[in-house]
Amino acid sequence: MSFPTPRILPSHLHAFAPSAHPSISTIRLLGHITSLRGDQAVLESCNQETVTLILNRDSHLSLHSLYEIIGKVINLEGGQGLGVRVLGTTEWPSRSPEGVAVDLRFKEIFYEAAGGGGGVDGGMNVGMGGF
Repeated sequence: MSFPTPRILPSHLHAFAPSAHPSISTIRLLGHITSLRGDQAVLESCNQETVTLILNRDSHLSLHSLYEIIGKVINLEGGQGLGVRVLGTTEWPSRSPEGVAVDLRFKEIFYEAAGGGGGVDGGMNVGMGGF
């Protein structure tokens, strides 16, 4: 079974927050892991925006590695804003350092606030199994 999973930048988390779209809060992010602490990590996208990730027990992330994250947008505890509860991860090969810039080269697959083409709120609906 496929679920819509738009690929977004961290600045667009608000559009997929539980209060905005309760049925479509599963998203994809691409970036480098810049911090790991217990059950949390920080992912930095190509435009230097960061997002806090809440890891699951199966998450095995490496610092400074490039990942595609599939997760649900959540409200962080303590009023710290929005974050992402990790549902799945894919590590990208380390020999492709330009990979994090993919979102800039292929803007049509990313959510755009100005109303880019695609699924809900301009995001592209990508099945859970595809890239």
